Amino acid sequence: MSRVRFEVTAGVLLLAAVIAGCGNAPKAKPNELTRVENVKPASVRWSANVGKSSTRDAVKLSPFVTDEFLYAVDRNGKLTAFDVLAGKSSWTTDLNKNVTAGVSGDGENLFVATANGEVLAISQVHGGVLWSSNVSSEVIAAPVAGSDYVVVRSIDGKVYALEKSTGERRWIYNYSVPALSVHGNGRPLVVADGVLVGLDNGELVALRAADGQVFWEISLGDSSGRSEVEKLNDLDADIQIFEPYIYAVNYQGRLAQVDASQGRAVWSTDVSSVAGLAVTATQVFVTDELDTVWAFRRNDGELMWKQEGLGNRRLTGPVATESGTVLVGDYEGYLHLLAAEDGSMIGRVKSGVGAIAGRPVLRGETLFVQGRAGKVAAVQL
Repeated sequence: MSRVRFEVTAGVLLLAAVIAGCGNAPKAKPNELTRVENVKPASVRWSANVGKSSTRDAVKLSPFVTDEFLYAVDRNGKLTAFDVLAGKSSWTTDLNKNVTAGVSGDGENLFVATANGEVLAISQVHGGVLWSSNVSSEVIAAPVAGSDYVVVRSIDGKVYALEKSTGERRWIYNYSVPALSVHGNGRPLVVADGVLVGLDNGELVALRAADGQVFWEISLGDSSGRSEVEKLNDLDADIQIFEPYIYAVNYQGRLAQVDASQGRAVWSTDVSSVAGLAVTATQVFVTDELDTVWAFRRNDGELMWKQEGLGNRRLTGPVATESGTVLVGDYEGYLHLLAAEDGSMIGRVKSGVGAIAGRPVLRGETLFVQGRAGKVAAVQL
């Protein structure tokens, strides 16, 4: 049984039932941690306070990291820039907004979004608000910057492209949200001349950047179950690209390698995930809804290994390093290091940030995490 929250979109009624657990710690008993010899040592380089973190499962705040700064926002809109090397605060801006998605950015600006559908652009230099724009409903997936536009996905079945310089609407794409869906949204992915979006009906759609028209769409899973719960197949995990292919995974569906030019699945395999995936030159890693970590061969989708020792620990999506390490965070703030070649446990470190809900951010050999205890940390591998 999974432990995801559901949303009934008809009448905007939220179904608060969770199949097995909600909040910061799972009701299903998590696997106890066994002793791990730190073959791959890791340590916390620095940590800092951000502010109040959301306790809602659907809100998974992660930092935005550049070569010089880490930017993090709390649920009340307190936005802070930290030096990546030492964690020293450079500036803080109080937006006084109920932030549910953020922070993201590009080379110049930051973008956050709120529970009432407000999207804000903020200067990376001084933290001042450059513009604000409104979409139709709550945004829980971080906005994504394109060349001269920003893509925003709201929970009522709309995808917007906003002009990066002004926040004015360029185009809008509408899709039908099922009556019952997993309460979560994956971030759109901007690619050359297009935008990839995973939908609540299990479809992956490619939109033209210029006007939002559909290039192609492909379904990752059917909805042939007997009950509405069995029919759930949301594509909520962030899409990944490793040229020339796209990789996506959905709930109660499949992991697929998709030809980017045609929208055709090259291979697919049964696995269910809302947490996400990571791709390297040779492997694809997935965290499923039971907190098993899977590794598949990238060229044909064959299963290489699976690690079941972290069951029910509410793992994040995986992050993979070039040196052959796979990392996942959990609800107690631990970062677990697995060997990419066989899935064995090769290290563990306590980040001290509380439950890690958002996917960690990797820069070189440093991992940046934001937790529900209102802290961020830099972990050196």
